[in-house]
Amino acid sequence: MIVMTETYQGQAKGFHGPIKAKVVLDGDRIVQASVDYEPGTVGGLGLDRLADRVTEAGSVDVDAIAGATVSSIGFLNAAQKAVAVSKGEMTAEQATDPATPSPFQAADTVASASMNTNTVVRNPSPVVKPIAYHDGFDFDASYDIVVVGSGGAGLSAAVEAARAGLSVFISEKAGVPGGTTNFSGGVMQAAGTDYQKQLTDNQDDTPEKHARMLLDAGSDLVDSVLVKDITKHASENIDWLAEMGIKWQSVYGANHLPLVEDQDLADRIHVYDNGKGGGGQMGDGIVLTQTLLAEAQKAGAVLSLDSPTVALIQDTQKRRIYGVAVDVEGTRQNIEATRGVILATAGIDHNLELAKAFNPQHYADLQRHANRSASTNTGDGLFLGMASDAAVTGMGGVIDLEEKTAVGTTNKVPAMPMIFVNALGQRFVCEDTTYGYSSRAVFQQEAALGKPTYMIFGEANANEPGSPWTADQLAAEVAAGTLSKAATLADLADKIGLSAINLEATVTRWNQDVAKGTDEAWNRRTGLKPIEGPYYAHRNRLMNLGAIGGLRINQDGQVLDTLGWPIRGLYAAGLNAGGWLGPFYPGSGVAIAGIVQQGRRAAQTLIRKRV
Repeated sequence: MIVMTETYQGQAKGFHGPIKAKVVLDGDRIVQASVDYEPGTVGGLGLDRLADRVTEAGSVDVDAIAGATVSSIGFLNAAQKAVAVSKGEMTAEQATDPATPSPFQAADTVASASMNTNTVVRNPSPVVKPIAYHDGFDFDASYDIVVVGSGGAGLSAAVEAARAGLSVFISEKAGVPGGTTNFSGGVMQAAGTDYQKQLTDNQDDTPEKHARMLLDAGSDLVDSVLVKDITKHASENIDWLAEMGIKWQSVYGANHLPLVEDQDLADRIHVYDNGKGGGGQMGDGIVLTQTLLAEAQKAGAVLSLDSPTVALIQDTQKRRIYGVAVDVEGTRQNIEATRGVILATAGIDHNLELAKAFNPQHYADLQRHANRSASTNTGDGLFLGMASDAAVTGMGGVIDLEEKTAVGTTNKVPAMPMIFVNALGQRFVCEDTTYGYSSRAVFQQEAALGKPTYMIFGEANANEPGSPWTADQLAAEVAAGTLSKAATLADLADKIGLSAINLEATVTRWNQDVAKGTDEAWNRRTGLKPIEGPYYAHRNRLMNLGAIGGLRINQDGQVLDTLGWPIRGLYAAGLNAGGWLGPFYPGSGVAIAGIVQQGRRAAQTLIRKRV
């Protein structure tokens, strides 16, 4: 029998750029689907799997890959357009134009908490109560260690344990590995490294200075033992990653903080080569996670995708965890962990119920602002732990930055001349401090007054370093209504609903101070230039990269109960754990330093464990 096949192509917009789909059709059935996409991207991790699903199903009627949803939809749209060409419903030229909509595409939907919170799932976590363990319990598989989550913390734990000869099972809820670490810049703070000495003027930095910086930023709300453990081992973790092939190429510093002495600040943020001539940008974390995953699998660790852990298997009498229940692609399996379970599922990033209960700033962000963490971060680890009597700590902070300007993210780029004002037209924070601190102040002002805050600047200020605007962009945003412009401060105040008297007084005070080369009100250090008309107002919009806080742990990574006692067999690491980050994010690279060390630390504890 001769099979008559034809090949068609389509192209659609993806998260990182155009996605090209090629389908081979036998009649109406797809017998082969393939995809071309930007390599080294988060979305790309799931596209080959999705193409295989389409081939197996013989159609584009398949589910998107969790964790790569935008890119998945892009590929399915491209494939739909290719099919439309075969039916004469679209020309080949239309099908290969990314701007052409798919003829089968449903109306756009938004599956985020920025919608009305009464219309979204407030608690999307699949976690259920613990399963009772008993003698003779029937496990489907047995490993020394089960790691729940394949982000930076989970993969660091898997590498450490598997290299020591332990059997490791990694349960990953999404259809791609890497979690929110994929979306990060992958940068990592460490003091006293060879790279720091070679690439900066900081020749005498120490882990002790680094620890003081983080403890002061934590406002006495962090566990000093956990913080000092991270800073003490950060340098060796830099070398550990370098041995795997991570190529550290530059080092920069966090911005100053009112809470931290200048002598404890240094250029500590290490950036690796992303393989594309750069590094340290959002999405470059995929280099780190893919490096760790390759090492873990080379050492024998087993990764199971589309496999959320839904319950712990616990002996409540002995207060011990024996394993986990995992839905492996829809099939329930009980996996034994003879040494222990490490929870590394990140935080409550996309869980409105937990955010409302524990974190007002994150709850506000979920309703009003963009959230760039993995959509599968629904607080599963927190639920798993709490259902087994684990304590929760360190809740309340978030990793936030001003989305348009990203002001305060690096000491290498000065803040543009501008000021933040609240609904009263008054300044309320030092604008060039580190971004977590200023973002918290934005939230506090907006919560207290129930109205937005704004960035005020003059037309000439937009030409200064640190500005995200060109002259054309200013005009375009004014025309679009996302930026307000006026010839006078009084007119600008009227447009955005502020007190003209207060705003004029605030700008006058600023101009008087910067004429003397200082900011007496808030001790700002960069962008000290006058603000003069025409005037602009940009409404501050925060971009959320995740919530702070989680399960209470000790230095060994053991999860503690509400009375401070370890829950046997249960460990946690990274942003799934709380107490090592304070009420705001203290600067880029702290998260990666923490998740790598805590993942390794939990694994090292289990390696030493007697069984």
